[in-house]
Amino acid sequence: MAEAPFNVFFFYIKSLTILMSEVSTMPAIRRVLLAQIPVLVVGLVLLGAVSRGLAVTEVGTHHYAGPGPFEVSMSTVSEQGLLITPSTELAAKKKWPAVVFAHGLCGPTERYSDTLKRLSSWGFIIMANEKQEDCGEKMTPTHPVEAMKNFFSMPFKVESAMNFSAMAKNVQSNIDYLLTRDDVDPNAIALMGHSMGGGIVFDVAAHLAESQPDLIKAVVSLAPWNGVKPRPSSVVEKVTAPILIFCSMSDTLCPCSGEFTITDTQGLFTGPASVGAPFLFGPDSDPTWHGGSMAIFDNARNATLIDVQDVSHFTIAGTDNGAQMQNLADWANGISGLNFSKPNRPYQDIPTLEYAVAFLNVALKLDLTKGKTTLSQAKSDPRLVSVKTSH
Repeated sequence: MAEAPFNVFFFYIKSLTILMSEVSTMPAIRRVLLAQIPVLVVGLVLLGAVSRGLAVTEVGTHHYAGPGPFEVSMSTVSEQGLLITPSTELAAKKKWPAVVFAHGLCGPTERYSDTLKRLSSWGFIIMANEKQEDCGEKMTPTHPVEAMKNFFSMPFKVESAMNFSAMAKNVQSNIDYLLTRDDVDPNAIALMGHSMGGGIVFDVAAHLAESQPDLIKAVVSLAPWNGVKPRPSSVVEKVTAPILIFCSMSDTLCPCSGEFTITDTQGLFTGPASVGAPFLFGPDSDPTWHGGSMAIFDNARNATLIDVQDVSHFTIAGTDNGAQMQNLADWANGISGLNFSKPNRPYQDIPTLEYAVAFLNVALKLDLTKGKTTLSQAKSDPRLVSVKTSH
């Protein structure tokens, strides 16, 4: 169908060219044919627009590109966090699949709102932990003396936010809360997290696989930090649910594999953040985060790993062009001094959520046909570097 406009238009051009050559000795008819040239010009312009539109559509033909069919509502639940639900006339009578979301270190949950609302619009109830999103005052003073004081006080500022066991308990509390809701399908519970939260969801899933088998039906992790404890790569083999990991080699903080290369600015000084990693994260900190996402993938039973082209540690979790998550990256730079990369993408629509929604539809047995169709396109998607599966 996409070829039809091109075929008709080029047939028109070819026919006009032949006629021009045949009537070169007939001025009157030639003038009539010359009058068609403006039509050709307009046609070429429109054809270019069609071509561009088709190019965009070719990447965005996935069933889950853009917002879903449901309006959503957002509220705060005391002692739990941010709740986002699909809003329809039948919402209260329907049992929805649910996702517990764990944010990154010092990442305020509301700054993920575009991503969470987009996910919910595809028919999911979202419960997002908010208890460990505050890392305190700005950490990048401009005066060298203040910078030195800040450097030595930084571990204390992030200590509560980096309490891994506390976040794991909060995520489990979110799950327990969802199971009390009449509008949640208890047989369709998934975990999703970014960065530190992306590591924590593996720990929670591994724990629940032993204590409550079959409760968690899927795990989605965005740029997971393999530096949380217990280390995700060491416990992921216990997770029986299917796993989807998104990472990027252009992520300078938590790349798919290899050493992290992000720099840190404190006062007037900028240097490799890896120098201070043992001071901030403990003596066993490793510049590769113990193998990163690839180590988690390698030790998983049933996992898919998608390397997203040209995204940063934050924009990989974004929607559309990642504007909200880039704002979060800029805010995080002011809080931590970490200089997050800003890769120049050759495309606009970040594909992470498209494939996450497709994966959840398959893993939670919601719409297997559309989910599998979208996932089957991943290996040919130019926005992705590679797709690996462990089975």
